[in-house]
Amino acid sequence: MKFIHSTAAALVLAAVLVAPCPGEGTAPGTAPAGARELVIGMGRYDVELNPYKSIYAHEMQIFTALYEGLFSYDPQSLDPIRAQADSFEKSKDGKTWTFHIRQDASWSDGTPVTAADFVESWLYLLAPETKAEYAVFFDIVKGAKEYRTGKNRNPGSVGISARGERTLVVQLDAPAAYFTRLLCHSAFVPVHHSLRGVRKWKPESVIGNGPYILVSMDKDSMAMAKSAAYWDERNVAVPAIRVHFIESEAEATGRFNDGELDWLTDMADLDTLAATDAIQFAPMFATGYYFWNSSRKPWSDARVRRALALLVPWEEIRTEDKYYAPTSVLVLPFAGYKSPAGIVKPDEAEAIRLLAEAGHPEGKGLPAVRFVYYESETHDANIDIIESAWNRVGVKVERIVVPDGATLRDVRQDGYSLSFTSWIGDFADPAAFLLMWTSDSGLNEGGYKSREYDALVARSMTEEGAARLATLAEAEGKLLSDAALLPLYHSISFNVIDTAAITGWYQNPLDIHPFKTMDFGAPKARPYVVMAGTPD
Repeated sequence: MKFIHSTAAALVLAAVLVAPCPGEGTAPGTAPAGARELVIGMGRYDVELNPYKSIYAHEMQIFTALYEGLFSYDPQSLDPIRAQADSFEKSKDGKTWTFHIRQDASWSDGTPVTAADFVESWLYLLAPETKAEYAVFFDIVKGAKEYRTGKNRNPGSVGISARGERTLVVQLDAPAAYFTRLLCHSAFVPVHHSLRGVRKWKPESVIGNGPYILVSMDKDSMAMAKSAAYWDERNVAVPAIRVHFIESEAEATGRFNDGELDWLTDMADLDTLAATDAIQFAPMFATGYYFWNSSRKPWSDARVRRALALLVPWEEIRTEDKYYAPTSVLVLPFAGYKSPAGIVKPDEAEAIRLLAEAGHPEGKGLPAVRFVYYESETHDANIDIIESAWNRVGVKVERIVVPDGATLRDVRQDGYSLSFTSWIGDFADPAAFLLMWTSDSGLNEGGYKSREYDALVARSMTEEGAARLATLAEAEGKLLSDAALLPLYHSISFNVIDTAAITGWYQNPLDIHPFKTMDFGAPKARPYVVMAGTPD
């Protein structure tokens, strides 16, 4: 998930990222008047309500309330737990999965969720005109890639079908042990038939199948209330949720200190925060990096990208005083996955050789690098170092700072050479990072193209276990060697929440916290705050 990107969500200790939210009111027949709300403070971003269009981490957190797929996350372990699926089986060869939809699975309007809803929703997700960026993750499904890319326009060729009203059958090209983990992601929830094909979703028209319904939403806040139609409604403890979109960290922190907010998701003024024991830091399956616009010359030439990367003294950029966990690789290392070697130090001789081979001896003919980024001391310091290194071959840097109220994506539309983003893996597997860089991926924002890389990722789809992980590591090595991206750090999550006051909230590597499992507990007394009912 992204850009956070994260989306997509990842944080640097030195610069806390922000996210958004909206509304007022209560839903008839759901949360009773005066019911206690779980109140959340987020930064100011727009919220995309269509899960097939969303890529940001704050939206995916909201979606845990509004929508539900076949599986959802265990709030602590992130293991997949059955949600809309009551049960499932897979064939001996691991290629055919049969899911049985719950008999009481319903949309928020009370109509049943059927196997056909999943079939039609997923075909809509895969349709080229939908331009759903996460559709690439369904390439493991038989015929999905050909349909997604428009090579085959016959939806019947895709291995997704309904067998009766409640049985969904999915055929894969190869066994995929991570399939149920993938299905936890909000990009693979069903969408109501009234919303399929609708370009702009209005809050009042949203029909979901999750534990909450959207009551209202505007630029300042959003309100959700418990859905009476949800299949497991009796086990949803919190009757209502309100999210406030707050621009000022000082304001958000003051409101948390005063007890107005239960949870700050991505922002706080640590100097004025009263309850420092409510700060929650945790390592994340996420990476921040610079990436090239590989679709434009001369940056489309891997030799040029690699040469410039080899001129940079990375040991001055990837430092622990800048980042919690500096890195030279894309995928967070984990047991069983042998990370490839990234570019970790300069090699001027090799850089000069590559530039000459690419037709730019000593950098001759290379244009200025148009660098688009959010202004921060860290980015400015990094660019100073990079610009100084590139002066060796006469390459200048044109700094383009994203103005207030705009996004990186907005500014990149005017053209860019290099930019920044961060990415949260959507499931605990290297494929969550590597599938997005294939030539035909909707998530391949940099336009990187490599037949060798595509072939390695495709080969991994036919493998299992250690062989599959080794192939994915080889693919990551190719990506890093081509310098399509320049890793900076693995992220940490940042939240402020009293986990005694709000139970069912756990730190985890994806920083996803299903609302369904939360409840009100007994808050700790905050400094300088007198708890009601306590003696003077």
